Amino acid sequence: MIPNFAAHIRALNDERLEAFVKDWVSRRTRDYVETQRWSGPGDMGRDVVGYATPYRHEGDWDNFQCKQLSARLSENDAFVELGKIFMHAAAGDYSLPRSYTFVAPKGVVRKVQNYVANPNRFRQAFLDKWEEIIAPQLVENQVIALTPEIRDVIGRFTFERVYWLDAVGLADDPYAKAALVHWFDHDPGAAPPGVTPEAPQEEEAPYIEQLIHVYGQRLNVSFDGYDAALADPEWGQHLRDQRTRYFDAASFDRHYRDSTPPDYLVTFKRDLYDGVADTYRDQHHDGLARVLRVLAQASQVSPAGVLGRHATVAVKQGTCHQFANEGRLPWRR
Repeated sequence: MIPNFAAHIRALNDERLEAFVKDWVSRRTRDYVETQRWSGPGDMGRDVVGYATPYRHEGDWDNFQCKQLSARLSENDAFVELGKIFMHAAAGDYSLPRSYTFVAPKGVVRKVQNYVANPNRFRQAFLDKWEEIIAPQLVENQVIALTPEIRDVIGRFTFERVYWLDAVGLADDPYAKAALVHWFDHDPGAAPPGVTPEAPQEEEAPYIEQLIHVYGQRLNVSFDGYDAALADPEWGQHLRDQRTRYFDAASFDRHYRDSTPPDYLVTFKRDLYDGVADTYRDQHHDGLARVLRVLAQASQVSPAGVLGRHATVAVKQGTCHQFANEGRLPWRR
């Protein structure tokens, strides 16, 4: 049965929804250098903020306004929430946001959808409805007039960058995958197999050089580089297999680095390292014997969690070559 993550998101309370959105926005590292959660009294119309530059509110920033309501976000609520931004920007509390997203798990009413779809009409509606709808609801027991300063920020704001996002849209966002894993035990699925380039890549140089050395040690020969080792009738195919496993592990890393919280991949590698380290340190006939025993042991290790469930023998053995690359468990000692 496919989990209904949208239903899980709709079931979050206000505080938990904000925390989930903060988790999601924090993973958009290509968009933001920093994220911050503003909640409770004094949030000035901000729930979760993504800063595009180190200047934070003095540079480009995006606002995510979370509205966990019993029904869809109403027209009045949309006007009042966005009106708070205009009021505070006009007062100099912060610069206008680059974009504004209503995160409303149950969605927004049709009128709000139409306004978002028609930015210029939305801008004019703010001017037309300020006195009647917005002014008396921005601050308790006060009426906030449409001052020239507020009118100016409404004129300068990019209404074409107002968005809305319901629970389905949030759950389907690629950047939400890691948050779904963390919050709802989502299984991100198996990683695709790696693609092995025909020629060795610079990133492979350490472990390949080390393997070529231990092959030569076993055969009592000195191979003149990669092509000579590859042509060896006894160990050439073994070298080919190790490259395939290395790139399977690299693909595994990329997949789960993007789809799970950062500590998941760290934990997987720590579990695998702990599972093979003693075998590595044991006495072996020669360097190649150590390689073969460690790879055999890696195939038997069962790291915990969702990554452990999806780690093939090839991935676990390829990860050992990563350890050799890093100098943690070098094949050549």
